Amino acid sequence: MKLRGRQRLREVARPAPVTTAFLLLGCLLVGGAVTGVAQTEGTVDLETTLRDYNGSGSRHWTVAWVTTASGAFIKTLWIQGNRSSFWSSHWDKHCRAWYAARNGSQALDGYTSATATSYTGVNSPILPSWDCRDANGNLVPDGQYRFWVQYAEDSGQGPYTTNGLLWTKGPAADEWTYPDQGANFTGMKVVWSPVLSPEPPEITAARIKDGDLILAGVGPASHTFHVITSDDLLLPLSQWTAVATNQINAAGEFSVTNKVEGVSGARLYRLRLPWP
Repeated sequence: MKLRGRQRLREVARPAPVTTAFLLLGCLLVGGAVTGVAQTEGTVDLETTLRDYNGSGSRHWTVAWVTTASGAFIKTLWIQGNRSSFWSSHWDKHCRAWYAARNGSQALDGYTSATATSYTGVNSPILPSWDCRDANGNLVPDGQYRFWVQYAEDSGQGPYTTNGLLWTKGPAADEWTYPDQGANFTGMKVVWSPVLSPEPPEITAARIKDGDLILAGVGPASHTFHVITSDDLLLPLSQWTAVATNQINAAGEFSVTNKVEGVSGARLYRLRLPWP
């Protein structure tokens, strides 16, 4: 994880990749990796320089927020103004684009301060950072999102980043720059830094011998993995039972033996990469 500018380092909780084998009444079926909507972990950083647009920059209000590509509000990431009235209608007089977009939401995860008194130091450029989690702490799916910034010099409505700053969250790191917007916004840049988990181990062979289930396959070299089991495919992974621990060798291969003698009905096995 990268610490950028004045932003705090956020701890990343990574998902556990898994593969599955199904043991059903003595007949073994081997499944591939469990997949779903891509949700790459990572941090995205925005940089935007604000300009004094009418000479009264000694008291200005600033907000930055993130939405989906279609404009659905996710959360506020940066807010500078009267601390006692962050959510009051007074903001409607200065930063109406943000006030309307949040539609009553008080989801806030980022930098806060009193009304900015200059365009130097922490006040400009502003450096919001987002861990790609929504208001409920859930990692958002990969796809396109928009950053928005609005500020005002305590004298009516202030300018904002028209149409937002579109960027893409995915498995590849990327960086975007945007043209200046008049005399208001310059040096606009978004940097996406994914944190990728290794590919999950893949079961390439499975057999039952003398009451044992023997699984063999390939995976990330030198990684430890757990064999977990359940008789209910819909049971949350946290409630599956760990029955073995093994390590993938330096060549990226593994073999693990599990006792299944006496198993009746359906039994499912998964390989899970633990994270420190």
